Amino acid sequence: MSTSKKHTSQDLLEENDSTLLPNKKQKLDTTLVDNNNDSLPSNTISSKLEESKIPDENVEQEIKEIIPDILNKNYIDPDFVTRFYSAFKKNQTFTDEISQAIIYNLPFPIALLPNIFDNEFLSNVKDEVKELDFDNKSNDLYEFHQSSDLKICEKPHLSKLRDTIYSDVFVSTMSNLVGFDLDYTPDLSVHKYEKGNYLLCHDDDIKDDAFMHGRIIAFIIYLVDEDWSKDDGGALELFNINSQSHPDEISLSITPKWNTIAFFALSPTSYHQVSEVISSTKIRYSISGWFHGPLNTRLSRAEFIAPVPEVFDLKDFISPVYLNEKNKIRILKKLQKDSYILLSKFLRDDVFDKLITSIRETGWEEKPTGPPFIRKYHLLKDSEIDNFKDNNNNNNIIKDYKDSSSSSFCKYVYDFFKSKSFAIFINEISNWQITAVAREFRQFQPGNYTLIHDQGQDRIGADVTLFCIEGEWDEKWGGGTHYVADEHELLAIYPEKNMLSIVIRDAGTLRFVKYVNSHAAFPKTEMSFIYWDDDDDKGEEEGDEEVEDIEGGVEDIEGGVEDIEGVEDIEGVEDIEGIEDIEEEVEKIEEIEEGEG
Repeated sequence: MSTSKKHTSQDLLEENDSTLLPNKKQKLDTTLVDNNNDSLPSNTISSKLEESKIPDENVEQEIKEIIPDILNKNYIDPDFVTRFYSAFKKNQTFTDEISQAIIYNLPFPIALLPNIFDNEFLSNVKDEVKELDFDNKSNDLYEFHQSSDLKICEKPHLSKLRDTIYSDVFVSTMSNLVGFDLDYTPDLSVHKYEKGNYLLCHDDDIKDDAFMHGRIIAFIIYLVDEDWSKDDGGALELFNINSQSHPDEISLSITPKWNTIAFFALSPTSYHQVSEVISSTKIRYSISGWFHGPLNTRLSRAEFIAPVPEVFDLKDFISPVYLNEKNKIRILKKLQKDSYILLSKFLRDDVFDKLITSIRETGWEEKPTGPPFIRKYHLLKDSEIDNFKDNNNNNNIIKDYKDSSSSSFCKYVYDFFKSKSFAIFINEISNWQITAVAREFRQFQPGNYTLIHDQGQDRIGADVTLFCIEGEWDEKWGGGTHYVADEHELLAIYPEKNMLSIVIRDAGTLRFVKYVNSHAAFPKTEMSFIYWDDDDDKGEEEGDEEVEDIEGGVEDIEGGVEDIEGVEDIEGVEDIEGIEDIEEEVEKIEEIEEGEG
């Protein structure tokens, strides 16, 4: 069975990823420059020049002696530092004609310093970078390769670059430019992004409870080919925020450029990501690091779509093999043993065919749902749902579904899965008491995903998903639903045409949908439901989910499945008509257990 490190806020304190992770063992001097004072930090070289833009001979000689020979001297110039700092502090745009340095002020200040190091020297650095060993980093948030911390690197040019970044003059320069007193031992590592690699939206809202220190400045030194272009992907993308301080849309996209350093101050709203690398012939190399400082935190919660209870006839939708009582008992036994099962060809063929036709004609929200540091995918248009509710407010239309309009049929099926009838069916095959359901009809297009996050965890319950895809899904496209617990991957489910997955998820299990990459030939469309007993939530703090009870619940199912006589002693179950489909599910479960899923 494969393993996968889950991604939570605490996890971000424990890995060495320069765009993500702080070193929580460091306790730093992090005096913040007064926001009402335009003076530079007092313990830096440039503070010696503050009274005059022209240094005296002694100070100038001191600077020359300690400036590393590989660092661009334009960025040490007192006049440049003063002008840059003023613009960065006041959140203003800035362009320097000599160095071509630039500050973008929206959605938050970010700076680019071209030709930061000697060009020939950095070419030698890149040659050494290509010789490094890289570890594959993969979870819900990212997919890329990372080197060990450069603190232990012994390669001559890489170690010289590291020592330059550790030097007083480099740290002082960064401190002068951004207006913060910074620690003198930033952590550094090399990142390698190949075709299909990415880093999704994250908020950098990380803290160390012991010291209340975290990242304050993130920086990236690009080692990409000189002809790297927008079409190659791998852009650094910055998000603006909405009224809830959640990331909304990408406001700025920065294409990597050779021998350029990009840096920005981190805050609870400095949302950013690295877009998927598209090029199959180029590799996005970079050296990334961060300086530490005090860190603020915030909390919020995500929304979830509310259900509306209805009653439907199971035989109008579900394949007859799954309505067979003995087969239901066998499914129950598998769920009791393994907590999950995959049911192929779950809907009747005629129902699924009409469902796919209906989905093709259905509108999806153009703007993906968010916030993107938790999720990004497309929901059914509200207008489509409203039209369905207005035009089809009776049960006869379900019975005569073959005569209904194709464009609205997918809504019939969608409502079937949150009905009392289906809740009873789930209770029978899982022994899981159900009185409430949350649902989403969603589509994962290339670039879409969900993340494990403290602010967006699903409630405990039975996860039921119907996969509404037309063709065969390739696992290389991503899009799998991954279940993790205690830093281990328990299960990975990839979509299959007309397959229903059922997973009984407890408090220690989290799930996410892996990023769908640009290779995907078609979207991953699914109806996603979480069923639970609302009585278990009484007395607990309520979140922001909008949820309705299932009318009547299923508490009063006569006898309940637990009382079915002989449930453990059924013989000849292999001979039940149509059991081949369930046998296929057993094979799938065994494959997943062996790590083949």
